[in-house]
Amino acid sequence: MEPQYLRTVLAQWATGVVVVTTLAEDGGRHGMTASSFTSVALEPPLVSVCVASAGATCRMIRRSGVFAVNVLGSDHEEVGRRFAGPGLDDRFTAGRWDTATTGAAVLADAVAWVDCAVAACYPAGDHTIVLGMVQDAATPRPAAPLIYHDRTYYEGIAR
Repeated sequence: MEPQYLRTVLAQWATGVVVVTTLAEDGGRHGMTASSFTSVALEPPLVSVCVASAGATCRMIRRSGVFAVNVLGSDHEEVGRRFAGPGLDDRFTAGRWDTATTGAAVLADAVAWVDCAVAACYPAGDHTIVLGMVQDAATPRPAAPLIYHDRTYYEGIAR
């Protein structure tokens, strides 16, 4: 299967948008936009994210042992784009960020966030599936979700 064609096919799956954050090697914050996030179990409380194995986010999550997942609202397109872009000095200038129990950054006005300790990491091709044990969670505000489909952001259905 040619990777670019598969990417085009998989882009037809509409998904919510999240920003995954963790602790940077210098003690600061690091984050990236992701669309591969899912709940795994309620007992014990587990979620998963998939990150590029060769990327900085994977390395930092493994080193710190923690990450948070911030569910973006329809008005967070700028945040989603900022964390998706390469080489930005301080992605955290978009939005207002707090610090969760683990030390990972959480978006103060996210639709929801979960704060996790790494439970396991599983290699999966060029990505790593990171399983997180939820330590804390919140729903700061009700809002329509930010949706990603066919490489375009869309506002979710209003509540």
